[in-house]
Amino acid sequence: MLNPKLNNFELSDEEYKKYGRQLILNSIGTQGQKRLQESKILVIGAGGLGCPALLYLASSGIGCLGIIDNDIISISNLHRQILYTVYDTSKLKITSAKQKLKQINTKCQINTYSYKLTKGNAYKLIKKYDIVLDASDNFYTRYLIDYTCYQLHKVHIYGAIQGFKGHMSVFNYKSGPKYSDLYPKYLKLQENSCQNTGVLGIITGIIGILQATEAIKIIIGTGKILSGYLLIYDSLEISLKTIKIRPLKTKEKIQFDCKQLFLESTDITDLSELKKNQKISLIDVRQKKEFTENHILTAINIPLKDIYTKKNINRIQQIATHATIILYCSNNSRSIIASKILTQNKIHHYRLNNGLYTQKKQIN
Repeated sequence: MLNPKLNNFELSDEEYKKYGRQLILNSIGTQGQKRLQESKILVIGAGGLGCPALLYLASSGIGCLGIIDNDIISISNLHRQILYTVYDTSKLKITSAKQKLKQINTKCQINTYSYKLTKGNAYKLIKKYDIVLDASDNFYTRYLIDYTCYQLHKVHIYGAIQGFKGHMSVFNYKSGPKYSDLYPKYLKLQENSCQNTGVLGIITGIIGILQATEAIKIIIGTGKILSGYLLIYDSLEISLKTIKIRPLKTKEKIQFDCKQLFLESTDITDLSELKKNQKISLIDVRQKKEFTENHILTAINIPLKDIYTKKNINRIQQIATHATIILYCSNNSRSIIASKILTQNKIHHYRLNNGLYTQKKQIN
């Protein structure tokens, strides 16, 4: 719960009418609405995730929104960035966003920052806000948000999308896990923009709205918060699942996990050397269609969405009794999540660092 002391804050008659449907909810009421109007949220990125989150945060009565983005609107943005229209192309996103949001909530203070988040400005900027909603699209910014929020004890609400899938989590909430616990820096993850990999526009809306929902729950102090878990949404399979995130508390634990879960070299020829000394079993955690189109020879296919099942966990445990298991996907993202699932089930394994397309070699 944020802003517990609201003795000198009153709602106007207009606000009682405007937010009436929220006020009748037991978990919100007048005190909850006052907390929303006293709260300050910084949204980093006014793109596919940021647009729906901003719309609903402004509509719900958030009193102050900060928006940082230095990009301009292009025609290719419009299928997923719903704050903008064809008449906004070539304008700064933050300029158009502020104009639209002010039409929705005239009393919302909207601060805009037309530059990138950097080490030089992150601390000063994030310090001004209660919650940071991470709608960025690159690892540099995510790690910077992660570090700064940790230093300032700010809640970090993360979201990401690709193709027909998305995932999100709440980091640094009441000393909970951080983004770097989910994706430690030593993984050296490769960028995958939607320009290269594609995305269904509506997926950004779903994840962005879920991020906004978690922010509102934190402010009013209700419900279970998605801290310590990663939520994974797969629109094609109509699935919404969560997996537990295990914090990396010490340097020693990081070193152990590195040896246990990740091959130290990114060169696939190291796998060939490993094969000469012991039997290995490669598990491709991509979708069946992707596996059919291209995969490493000798690999078997168990899609990430199916690894959770008892049947497949038992199958993998059986394989592990006579072979060294190595997971891989297209790059890193799905194999990392699969790796955490196997770790939870105490299955010893490795992960092919940087995946199938980066390696560009096969094991015969």
